[in-house]
Amino acid sequence: MKHTQKIWMVVCLALILTALAACGKKNDTAKVTPTEAATPTAEPTAEATPTEVPQTPTPTVSEKQQWYDKMIADSLMSTGNNARLKKVIERARNGEDIYIVTIGGSITEGAGAKAYDNCYAASFGKEFGKLYGKDGGANVHFLNAGLSGTPSTLGVVRYERDVIEKNGGKTPDILVIEFAVNDGDDPTNGQTYEGLVRRAMEENPDTAVILLFSVFQSKWNLQDRLKPIGDYYDLPMVSIKNAVVPRLTDGSLKDATYFDDAYHPTAYGHKIMRDCLLYLVANIDAEEAETANAMPTAPKMSDAFDKIVMVDAASENSGVTAGGFKTTDKGVFAVRYEQGNTFPNNWKHAAADGDAPFTWKGTCRSLLLVYKKSSSQTFGQAEILVDGKSVKTPDGHDAGGWNNPYTLVLVNEAEAAEHTLTVRMKDGNADKEFTILAIGYGE
Repeated sequence: MKHTQKIWMVVCLALILTALAACGKKNDTAKVTPTEAATPTAEPTAEATPTEVPQTPTPTVSEKQQWYDKMIADSLMSTGNNARLKKVIERARNGEDIYIVTIGGSITEGAGAKAYDNCYAASFGKEFGKLYGKDGGANVHFLNAGLSGTPSTLGVVRYERDVIEKNGGKTPDILVIEFAVNDGDDPTNGQTYEGLVRRAMEENPDTAVILLFSVFQSKWNLQDRLKPIGDYYDLPMVSIKNAVVPRLTDGSLKDATYFDDAYHPTAYGHKIMRDCLLYLVANIDAEEAETANAMPTAPKMSDAFDKIVMVDAASENSGVTAGGFKTTDKGVFAVRYEQGNTFPNNWKHAAADGDAPFTWKGTCRSLLLVYKKSSSQTFGQAEILVDGKSVKTPDGHDAGGWNNPYTLVLVNEAEAAEHTLTVRMKDGNADKEFTILAIGYGE
């Protein structure tokens, strides 16, 4: 906790958490079984014979609740500068329209939740509205920009479309960023993650950015890399790893109870994630208000990814010459629960499209290319050149591919300059397919 709380505040927070757990489905609560909760062994009664074995009593609801409350409390890494979130809470209570957006990978999209309303993101938006909004939360609006299998390198490319445009052109009042398990192969080592933070704070200084660090069944995430970014911008941070890993380690929480598979939480796991976010909000609500801190002018690592412009086949004056990438790929991945984040306006090279290269020309200091990975043997390798120099040879075929996007960082420079991007089929792959989903560039 960032500030010392008064005793009455602690009591109030405990009551809030108890109410939150009670509003969940009964079968979710029941998943914390007597063997998962830390329960003392009963002493034998005076009438017990030497052959009688003392029984372990069923833990009371309060014991379960204490276990659950401690787990949720352990997730609170920092309340950061509380001014922005406190202002959002006040506006919500006053009946003003509030816009909450979550952006991340498949966990944010809702994988493992079985039903969309169970996913942490959707249920957080709904419960925030009930707790802090007017008329049951009618003034609190929620948008989920989660997309399976994607890191922050793609997040910065699709931010304008999926966070701003799909939110009716409005910047979020609360933005939850969840890429702590998706950024493992981020070639920028956190620069694109910082770019998401900076963009949100630059476009709206009142946006309350929350960093959420989810965790894999292997007990791994990237919070040690990403927490310094949160510290630098003094942001609220929640660690699901800090909450569940100690319980997974001591056996009071079972892997099968929290994880649906090696990567995604169950509906109960999503409920834990939701309650961790709500616990952060409750603590900030109870704190004394601070003065909002200004976003640092200088970035911690880079400001090259602050405002990436996405270009696709529907973009006007895009600087693109499609060449032999003139077919539209209809087999682009679908989004779980039909939330609509996909890339329908793409450039595909088909076997009959010829060997003319795809080109893009523009001024930029950062340049990213998003392409499709397919398990189909019809897909092959392309060669990517920047200013005439070959830099990458991605393979559109991947045995584990599911028509998913993959993002390459091609340019990352201190100053903007004129660049030419060329994509052509690699020698021997002219009869193969390759799909460019989008380009992102930052000036």
